[in-house]
Amino acid sequence: MEYDLVFEGGGAKGMVLVGACQEFFNRGHTPGRLLGTSAGAITATLLAAGYSPGEMLEALAEKAEDGQSVFAGFLGPPAAFSEDSLRESSTLKLLEGVDFTFVWNRIEKWVDFRLVRLLAGSDRFRSVISLVERGGWFGADRFVDWLTRKLDGGQIEGVARRFSGQTLSEFHQATGVELSLVASDTSAGSLLVLNHHTAPKCPLVWAVRMSMSIPLVWDEVIWQSDWGTYLGRDITGHAIVDGGLLSNFPIELFISSEAPITRLMGQKAQTPVLGMLIDERLPVPGSKLWGVRFAIRPGELATVQRLRRLVDTATGAHDKMVIDEYARLVVRLPAGGYGTTEFDMSDDRRTALVDAGRTAMALYFDAPDDLLLPTEGGTKAPGPATDPSLSTADRIALGILGQGEPV
Repeated sequence: MEYDLVFEGGGAKGMVLVGACQEFFNRGHTPGRLLGTSAGAITATLLAAGYSPGEMLEALAEKAEDGQSVFAGFLGPPAAFSEDSLRESSTLKLLEGVDFTFVWNRIEKWVDFRLVRLLAGSDRFRSVISLVERGGWFGADRFVDWLTRKLDGGQIEGVARRFSGQTLSEFHQATGVELSLVASDTSAGSLLVLNHHTAPKCPLVWAVRMSMSIPLVWDEVIWQSDWGTYLGRDITGHAIVDGGLLSNFPIELFISSEAPITRLMGQKAQTPVLGMLIDERLPVPGSKLWGVRFAIRPGELATVQRLRRLVDTATGAHDKMVIDEYARLVVRLPAGGYGTTEFDMSDDRRTALVDAGRTAMALYFDAPDDLLLPTEGGTKAPGPATDPSLSTADRIALGILGQGEPV
């Protein structure tokens, strides 16, 4: 059977999606439209590029020259700063705001710039400057290189893949796959659904890069003029980050048939929808973390985790409403005990996570129908008065796009 698939974001925890996909294909099912956020965007894109679960498993096991997982390199050093960018930097402006009246102004400015340049040139302090100037501790150049290789590696139907240089429109023409990736425009405070309908000239690689850009972890992406418009609007210069900032599991976009949604997603099909949700409350069988890890990841620091909890609280309410309403369409994949930025997990932990995804998908398909909640009805979370003719999915989909009342 063909399903429209929705993949939740979750950073390194997203490896569980590969096991779920493996079982999905083993059952003889095929994907229709694909929708993903963050790690889910990566999975959706690889499937759209014709990757089999076997090829995806091989990608997960890939090692770098130092023997570590290639994914550990995704937390790479930020790119170097140019002299011009440092002269326009907020860091320099901050230093210039501290006026030592006993120092000649020209000398003070010279010292300020030399200090900023020294910090930006230091491996130890460049990440601090990057966090201030670009919104992220790490650079994602190694991720972009990896994705480029994957989109140009191997074959699809006997023809070599050559997708990395394509726009979303070109990729759709080449594959025929309806692929949508979710990102957040922090300049406009709005959700972006990137596909060949909404942003045809946007490069495929950069659409994925924007969707996976966890705030404070990776530097934000600035929309370039040659990427064209979004829904006809010029968003050149806007800062774009992880779609999970506004909706990490937008399954409602495949369920709703409201006109503003079909404008983004195309006409709603009769294909059943299946969402793959990464559930941190479910333990991963056989997963153990031996010894003590001394590496502290900025993505797991208390400040970042506090921000993440605030974001989860703000976005999780409407995601939870639609998940509860359409629980029968959601398979919950265990990821308890795994970190969002744990890209250097051991082979054993990765295997346990993938196996958990495979088992969860099998249990979902094997569950008797009467153990699954109905697709409509159920308890609705309290909220403002709304149009009773709209379903929960319609209201939430319109709400996250700013087309309706807040939920």
